[in-house]
Amino acid sequence: MPLIASRPASAVYKSLLSLIGWVSIIATTGLLDGRASWSALEMFTTQSNILCTLYFTVATVRLWAGRDAVGQPFAPVVKGIATMAVTITFLVAWLVLHMSVSFGSAADASLLGLHVVVPLMAVADWVLFDAPGRLRWRDALLWLIAPMLYLVEFAVVLAAGGSLGGGAGIAPDGAGAGAAGAAGAAGGMARTSRAPYPFLDVDSLGVGQVVLNVAALAAGIVVLGLAAIALDRWRGRRAAGSPQPAQ
Repeated sequence: MPLIASRPASAVYKSLLSLIGWVSIIATTGLLDGRASWSALEMFTTQSNILCTLYFTVATVRLWAGRDAVGQPFAPVVKGIATMAVTITFLVAWLVLHMSVSFGSAADASLLGLHVVVPLMAVADWVLFDAPGRLRWRDALLWLIAPMLYLVEFAVVLAAGGSLGGGAGIAPDGAGAGAAGAAGAAGGMARTSRAPYPFLDVDSLGVGQVVLNVAALAAGIVVLGLAAIALDRWRGRRAAGSPQPAQ
């Protein structure tokens, strides 16, 4: 059984996560500030949050409709991919890009939702509302799907002579809107960069260094995934060995 075996509690929690997610996604484009920057939608930050928020929106509807049992998430593989995607967003933002959050505009403030609130709420949902002991070791490889697809997207755009994130979204005055601007400013990238993040900047780092960066990132994701699965299996064994409460 999950830590919180309550369908209403799970549904309300997921509803709140979905609301925060959609508001943050809309805000990061600059729409709420009257200066839309669609390049924000090209960032992994935004795309991972769209995936996660879309998943939790569907899961919320299914819970309220009584279609999913307590502790048994809808499409658990998809949930794992979405949760790992926003976890990567959280870790890269703070450990690699050294992200900061300001509240000068709705787009700037949205970064708190995209980089902190949604990722932490997604992980907490797994801890609180999913029955433990259900993850498989091979899931750690499946959780690479989202970042690997993003790298394919980047490679295709780069090969076509384009850029992702509007050259990291850095505006002429050095400030960009939402996720794109924050990535560029935090990474200190040149305005002419075609990469959405500094560690993917082939033009300045070279292909070899970017390949090493991607390999290190992938290895880190797999290690993180294996640690999460080990924790889940340990929690499952503990739950299986615990005496059941009297009826």
